[in-house]
Amino acid sequence: MRRTGLISLLLALAVALAVAGCGASAETDDEEQQAAPIAASAVVEQFRSAPGKPVLRSAATPDAAWEQLGLGLNPSPELQRRYGTFTIYVVKPERTQAVTSLLSDKDTAKPLERAAGGIHWDFDEAARSYVAYKLYGENVVLAWWNEKREPVTDSRFDRLDDMLASLTPS
Repeated sequence: MRRTGLISLLLALAVALAVAGCGASAETDDEEQQAAPIAASAVVEQFRSAPGKPVLRSAATPDAAWEQLGLGLNPSPELQRRYGTFTIYVVKPERTQAVTSLLSDKDTAKPLERAAGGIHWDFDEAARSYVAYKLYGENVVLAWWNEKREPVTDSRFDRLDDMLASLTPS
């Protein structure tokens, strides 16, 4: 009787471990898919299909932590009216600390508080206006200057937000 009880206990334990192992594997796969980075090429392609077909350009000076995308130095007045002034940072997968840096106060390095809509607001002294920072996926950060002395968005931000919100990891 004791031997049968021990065998039953070991079988039950083996089944429990197998079930737990299957669940852990599925969770790991989900986490890997969610944590997959968004490629800069995906961001560029998303903009090519937008109204006005804005062409995103990389910053002239490369950075080790991210690829910096924007409308270039002289965007057309039409694109400026449609999207405003912005920069998109596509953080390289091995540089995740750069996301934290982008979402931090530029003067104090303290993390910016997350407000409604997932926006992190920072006042830019040089521009004398607020900058809205928003994270998309695990590695894309939009920085958009609102040209106002209060933290508010408008239709220009909404257009950018809609495009970036539909990005998927590559």
